[in-house]
This record gives sequence, C-alpha cells and structure tokens, in this order.
Amino acid sequence: MDKVYAVAMSGGVDSSLTASMLLEQGYKVFGITLRLWVSDTEEDEIPQAVVDAKKMCDFLGIEHHVVDAKDIFKDNVVDYFITEYSNGRTPNPCVFCNRNIKFDLLLQRALSLGATHMVTGHYAQVMYNEAAQRYELHKGDDPTKDQSYVLYTLTQDILKHIVFPLGNQPKTKTREMAHEKELPVWDKPDSLDICFLPNHNYQGFIEKTSKSKPKSGRIVHENGEVLGTHNGLYNYTIGQRKGLGIAYAYPLYVVKLDGETNEVIVGPNESLFSRTMLCKNYNFLDGVVPTSLQAEGKIRYAAKPSPCTVTFTEDGTMKVEFTEPQRAITPGQSVVFYEGSRVLGGGVIDIVC
Repeated sequence: MDKVYAVAMSGGVDSSLTASMLLEQGYKVFGITLRLWVSDTEEDEIPQAVVDAKKMCDFLGIEHHVVDAKDIFKDNVVDYFITEYSNGRTPNPCVFCNRNIKFDLLLQRALSLGATHMVTGHYAQVMYNEAAQRYELHKGDDPTKDQSYVLYTLTQDILKHIVFPLGNQPKTKTREMAHEKELPVWDKPDSLDICFLPNHNYQGFIEKTSKSKPKSGRIVHENGEVLGTHNGLYNYTIGQRKGLGIAYAYPLYVVKLDGETNEVIVGPNESLFSRTMLCKNYNFLDGVVPTSLQAEGKIRYAAKPSPCTVTFTEDGTMKVEFTEPQRAITPGQSVVFYEGSRVLGGGVIDIVC
C-alpha cells in the first residue's frame, strides 16, 4: 500500500515544514486540524489555529480537514484541568490531550480519511526495533526542544502510524529550512502558552470557567502552627516561596496542597525533597507492565532524568523510588522513565511519600 500522510496542521512552522518536506518527497499529503475549545472564543467563532492551518494548506496546495473536538476536549482536558487544580493538584493538560485527543480522536479520523500515517511536528523520534519487533519512542535530538516527556501515553498501535520528521534536528534548522522554502510562517513565534489559556492566567480562567469563587482556607506550617489564610488552593504551587503573605523566622515554601483539608502546608526548603512517590494512570510503551524496573525518571518536563526503581504494590499502584531526593515532586504531574534516549513509560504522580 502506498503511504498517505495526514499532517496535523497547527498553522505553525513545525507542522508546515513537515507537510512541505513530505510533498517534496513525492508523497500524497493532506492536512488535518483539531478544532478545540478555546477560552473566550465564541461558539461560532473559528479559532485562529484553524484559520492559520487552512491558510498553510492552501499555500501548499493540499486538502484540509477539520475535526470538531470542542466538546470532547472540554470534557476530557479542560474540565480535568480545572478539577485537578481545584483539588490542590497541578495537572499537565498536554499529556491528557495527547492520550485522549491528538493520538486517539485525530489519529482515528486521519485513518478514516485514507491516511496510512499521521505526522506531527513534535520533537521526538519513533524507531522500529527489528530484534524486539516493536516500535520505540526516543527523545528528540535537540535537548532544548525534546517533547518525549508528554508522549509517554502512546501505545504500539499508535506508534506504528506516527511519524515525527523533525525529531532529529534542532529548532534552528527547522526555521532555516522553512525560510529556504519560503514558507510564510518561517518566523512565526512558538506558542508558549497552554492552547486554551492564551494569556496563561490559569487562576482567572478557573474562576471564570467554573463560575465558582475561590475557597479560602488555612496556611499551616508542617509543625501544625497556623500562619495565615489562603485564597484558593489553585493559586499556589509546590515549591512556591513568594506571595504567601506570611512572615516567619526563616524562608518558607509550599510543601503540600491538601485538597481534603483545603490547607496550604508550608515548611523549610529541605522539606521539599522526597525520594518516593505513588503513581496511577501509568502506561508502558511496549504494552507490558514490568514487575520491577531500573530506569531514569523525570518528574516534570524541564527536570533532568535521575536514577530510580519502579515496583508495583498488590493493588497495582506504581511505586517510584529515586536514588537521590528530588525537589518539589508535584501530585498531578507525570513521572516519565527513560533508558538512555528511549522512553519506557510513565504515570501520573498521586502521592508523595
């Protein structure tokens, strides 16, 4: 069967370059774009990302398909984001979007339209291991742009259809190539915000979207001393020092957000370091959950991988123990496991021990 590539078009330089590259190689290519729920966008208003994607498809002379995902995105990503923050957790919406929307709904629609593969501009790499007869996900070569961390929920059935053409090059080369090809978006700025938060004001977004006022509570030292009041758990993050509105004999940091008691727990810097966590909603890319695992783990997107041991309790909970204490392990974020450049899997951090 001849290969047909559906390029997940965002209207940015990465996806536009991938489509251009595949066209030059003689492949049949079409563009496909998710229409997502976006804050402050009217019901009938077409999001700017969809408009930009259509312009680039017209420029390249390829078909453009739009997949309406407003409702499923709102239900599976936005509402999850609000609920997690309101309960004192710090979610990573990109992980959940990749699992439920981009590499599920969008991929299935691309295949139904005749594609054999879906292509995105992610800076990661998919490789096939002939000896093991499995697909593998690896880091992007550019450490400043590597996006493998948010892709740990992929499976073998997904990986066999996915292509990341930019994973083996730096972003600077992407812009250079786009400039050489005279793509009009070659110098378009990267999007740094969560897509449904144009101004990155997640506190205001939660209050407006959930239509609920922040629930105040106590700020409590880990020794039990009540130091003040807070104005909603979602206004605080693990490791935060500034803006607490309290005075003490030594610097205090947020060490825990207790959703059950609605309390912000503070303590000294050394209280931010932990080695053990319990995780849920885990996934391993080869489809097999190991009985135990020695790997390097990352507790957030920008963290450096650190040696850890992974085991499982009788009830199936994943337990992760790091060799060295990690600072500000945050419930709601993900821990992702690596073996060199290869992504083994990961899970959502639930409890810090």
